[in-house]
Amino acid sequence: MNTLFKLGVVLVAFLVLSGLVTPAVIFTYELLSKPDLIDLKTTYEQLNETSIKLVFSVTYRGTVPLSNVRLEVLNKTLYFGDLPRNTTLTKYLVLNVSSLPEHPEVVMYLEIARIYRLELRIKGVKG
Repeated sequence: MNTLFKLGVVLVAFLVLSGLVTPAVIFTYELLSKPDLIDLKTTYEQLNETSIKLVFSVTYRGTVPLSNVRLEVLNKTLYFGDLPRNTTLTKYLVLNVSSLPEHPEVVMYLEIARIYRLELRIKGVKG
């Protein structure tokens, strides 16, 4: 009976741990094998002499669900929320031209399968 109990505990622990590790393994494999797994595109539109509209589009082509996706740029946060497979979500900022640096840093925060938090720093984004 004691051996059977230990075997059951080991089996449950294995199943729980494999469920926690599998999303990270799949995401890492896809990230290494697909260079365009997560695609961030920026464009801009001149609204008038003093304002510019900076547009960010995030596309995800992986199988592991991403959640709580957000971008931080120029001390502002753009919240995208959940990003399912083969989806492109777009958000924009309206900025004053005089306060816009030439190449702002963008930080992307996301969660892999609502378990792992990941931070991607993208330097030199051109508008």
